[in-house]
Amino acid sequence: MLDEVDRKIIILLQENGRITDVELSKKIGVSHDTAKRRRRKLEEEGYLKIQALIDPCKFGYTSVFLLGIKLVPGADVRKTAEKLAAHRDFVFVALSLGPTHAIIAVCTAQDQLTLTRLTERLRTWNEIAEIDMNIIYEVLKEAFHTIPVNSLK
Repeated sequence: MLDEVDRKIIILLQENGRITDVELSKKIGVSHDTAKRRRRKLEEEGYLKIQALIDPCKFGYTSVFLLGIKLVPGADVRKTAEKLAAHRDFVFVALSLGPTHAIIAVCTAQDQLTLTRLTERLRTWNEIAEIDMNIIYEVLKEAFHTIPVNSLK
């Protein structure tokens, strides 16, 4: 169970992942050691992960693509998703429930030829029945892993 100190640490880290433990302690009103220990515990227990987010366009990736992947009946969804996740071009792979797809995957490509080659390779996988491609041309909100802290238990 998270307490109020944990919630405050999470809120502050969501606002600024680079905040120091000293700054955390001052803003929350606890000792430096307490802030450091509590932040580490939240990380170790998997409540949060601090990462750098990059802008793919700055690295020459012209487009980001969302793929909806339908599998053939009887295919092992998890095994196929893990195979996709191991591929360096995919930055997000998730299992999904619903009438249309078994796997949602996001990949980047520096040009259309690269994307075409990638999808051609995927189409050779016997377990894939269909690939629906969506081009993400503008991101309006990127807070996928940010949830209102008051809903945290």
